[in-house]
Amino acid sequence: MAKPLVTPQSQTQIVDALVSRHGGHLRGERFSVEARLDGETVVARVTLANPDRTYVYHMESAVETSDSKVRSVAEGLELALDFLDWYLGEYFRAERELLLPLDWKPHRFGDHEIMARGDVHNEVLEDLADAWLRGERPEVPPHLDKGRARRKH
Repeated sequence: MAKPLVTPQSQTQIVDALVSRHGGHLRGERFSVEARLDGETVVARVTLANPDRTYVYHMESAVETSDSKVRSVAEGLELALDFLDWYLGEYFRAERELLLPLDWKPHRFGDHEIMARGDVHNEVLEDLADAWLRGERPEVPPHLDKGRARRKH
């Protein structure tokens, strides 16, 4: 079972640091942070999401604490979060065109190899699709139903 590695207080501190470094690039989005120990692997997740959940980007990095270059779980966590912070700088510099791969891929980060992956999705549309698959007729929020506005004219 995975063990959480960050407290609510440390989550707030990490998010504040991300906002201070990358806040000028935000378009009303917010960061959230999670981290867990899964066996001997530290997995950190930073999520960038807009308030209406139509844009949610989960970015994850993983560090093996059994690697001889990583001395502790705390160091693995710091390394995983440092990688995501660095990646966010690259992501914003590339005008949001530089996305992490969907599947875990190794990335050289200083003297370390970090595994990373990312996933961008629209949670509102996913929820609507799930409801439709259950046989429901969900109400589409007006800002998402651009086709309906055209059909009415």
